[in-house]
Amino acid sequence: MAETAVLFIDMDYFFAACEELRRPELKGRPFVVGTHPEKDRFRGVVQTCNYEARKFGVRSAMSVTKAFELCKDLIYVPDDWRYYEEMSAKVMQLIRSYSFPVEQDSVDEAAVDLGKTGYDEAKRIGEELKGKVNAEIGLPCTIGISYGKYLAKMVCDASKPNGFGIVTEKETERFLKDKAVGKLPGVGEKTEAKLKSMGITTIGELARVNPVTLIDKFGSAGVDMQQLAKGVDDSKVVSTEETLSIGRQSTLYQNTDDIVVVGKKLRELSDEVAREAERKGFRFKNVGVMVRYEDFTQITRSANLRHYSSSGDDIYAAAMALAKGLVSERKVRKVGVRVASLLETKGQKALF
Repeated sequence: MAETAVLFIDMDYFFAACEELRRPELKGRPFVVGTHPEKDRFRGVVQTCNYEARKFGVRSAMSVTKAFELCKDLIYVPDDWRYYEEMSAKVMQLIRSYSFPVEQDSVDEAAVDLGKTGYDEAKRIGEELKGKVNAEIGLPCTIGISYGKYLAKMVCDASKPNGFGIVTEKETERFLKDKAVGKLPGVGEKTEAKLKSMGITTIGELARVNPVTLIDKFGSAGVDMQQLAKGVDDSKVVSTEETLSIGRQSTLYQNTDDIVVVGKKLRELSDEVAREAERKGFRFKNVGVMVRYEDFTQITRSANLRHYSSSGDDIYAAAMALAKGLVSERKVRKVGVRVASLLETKGQKALF
């Protein structure tokens, strides 16, 4: 029986690579993509940078002022999120053309469920996809393949930049054992520090520790961490195409942390979604909201209504309640609204 394979693709230094594509004169020169216009560049933060800038110690999330201290010849490029999203859409369209389930993790990452293709066929598909992204879109990417989504991402991360890697079940222990425990998906800075205080610095050490100790310190999350450290990865690719829902998204005219401004856009989107649900003959019970911040990180939240509804007012009220906890310190650049748990009413007598 062929092995199950998951492919994880990550666009290398995506924003910077997009800028190099339309401005070839930047290639080979250190530059950063920042969050502010040119005139306010020293108030901004580095979104990403190319590898020439990284040689000087410049990194994402660093202040632009610090970046220029490290590299006096640095070139500053203000971000152009509309352009990046257009390029992202092209990449995702190409990935989906293979007709496998796709889970888009962010603007520049996606997991693909290749099913029981076997590693030989997975390798062929991965190499072909990598070649097409480069030839047809003009961007570099790295691809990792394994038998679970988390492991495929780890293989991808380990293969950067512009690389390709496969790790099978037989190779997992060797691949994982000497890696820093912080490389394990789900292990953030605080968890890593806690593990190090326990004398656990590598994934191999985490795999061997007494599970009772981990449960005492981390609860059930400790068991999950250790299972992944042992190579047990049951994570699934959740295809958005498989989710029956109706939604709308919109980029704000300006990045903002003003809930009033965000609320006006949510009102528009809520009404649009309600009209689309009515047109398709659906009522809904679940309302979700998506908030994407200026650094392109994204959070989604959802809640169930007390009853099935077709009202834009109900959508808006739920969306605002969800969004208030997400719009505060960080500026928002894009919001979305969607409804799910749909009940088809077209052709039926209304019961509500």
